[in-house]
Amino acid sequence: MAPSQSYTQVPIRLEGQNIHSATVLCIDFLDEDRSIITCAEDGSIQVQEVATGRALDSSPWKDPGSGAIYAITLSENRTKLVTGCEDGRIRLWIIATRKMSGEWKKKHTRAILCVCWNPDESHIASGSEDGTAIIWDAKQGKIIGDPIRTGHQHVYTVCYSSDGATLMTSGCNNHVVFWDIKTRDSLHIVEACHASQQVHCITWTSDDRLFLGCSDGIVQMRTNAQEEDIRLVGRTGSICAIALSQDQSLLATASRDNTISLWDPKTNQSVGPHLQHPDGLRCAAFTRNSRLLAASGVDKNVYIWDLDPDGVPQSGVRVRNNFWACFWIWVSCLSESSADTDN
Repeated sequence: MAPSQSYTQVPIRLEGQNIHSATVLCIDFLDEDRSIITCAEDGSIQVQEVATGRALDSSPWKDPGSGAIYAITLSENRTKLVTGCEDGRIRLWIIATRKMSGEWKKKHTRAILCVCWNPDESHIASGSEDGTAIIWDAKQGKIIGDPIRTGHQHVYTVCYSSDGATLMTSGCNNHVVFWDIKTRDSLHIVEACHASQQVHCITWTSDDRLFLGCSDGIVQMRTNAQEEDIRLVGRTGSICAIALSQDQSLLATASRDNTISLWDPKTNQSVGPHLQHPDGLRCAAFTRNSRLLAASGVDKNVYIWDLDPDGVPQSGVRVRNNFWACFWIWVSCLSESSADTDN
């Protein structure tokens, strides 16, 4: 569903000041798009009703000691939530009970920045500040094979191909790397942007096109590396989040300048004017029917835009969409890079 020409420029605001005490880093929709789940830098998780903004729990759910939640990924049926945390651990939550079903053994030595289910949800991939990516057995919570030493100083994105045979990683450099899941071998390395830039976030479409959110704009590339990369014009700022609608008709990119741009992924053309977020934009997500777009960040509030206020919501088809993984992005890299320079 492409947005109508009359989509709302002024979003609805769901108050978040009394829900989280720190920046919201991750967001997604639950319960047939009737509620929104947010995770924050204070380690808290909360669910709000979209229609009223009411918190559905008396207090946020959290695991003391986890530190900030930097990444989340939901199962396709929205019953399970995986979080990647500052303490380097994976946690699996059951949405209905708000309880953890397991805290997996720590294998990363630093914070986990991104997590992602594989297509059949038998495995989960995680990427860390320690520069490794790990494949986990989703039922047993055990590591499968050896960690992948990616060559990224920090791993910002892990993303599966539609057949689950390939994992792509990006991090605190300008390369994306394609990995064979079985052998852990690097299949090929692609320079996605200028050497001074970084690839912050990625979404992978069903026809094997990749949209990369970089520190200097947006790049579209093909996995076969036989076609030239295409830079989407109109955005040159640092991209902190990228989201693909369920029907793959709309792409949203959130920028460090606090604007969200909408694109037609088939033509790579912008759709309408930019959406303005008040301040500190960090994460974004579509509803499954592609009608609503939500975003949040430093001020802890959730902002919702209706992309088809005069139309009837339409059902979308299933798509492997990994936009929720690692949308805190540039903050860690810049701070770490600064520390490395000082040292």
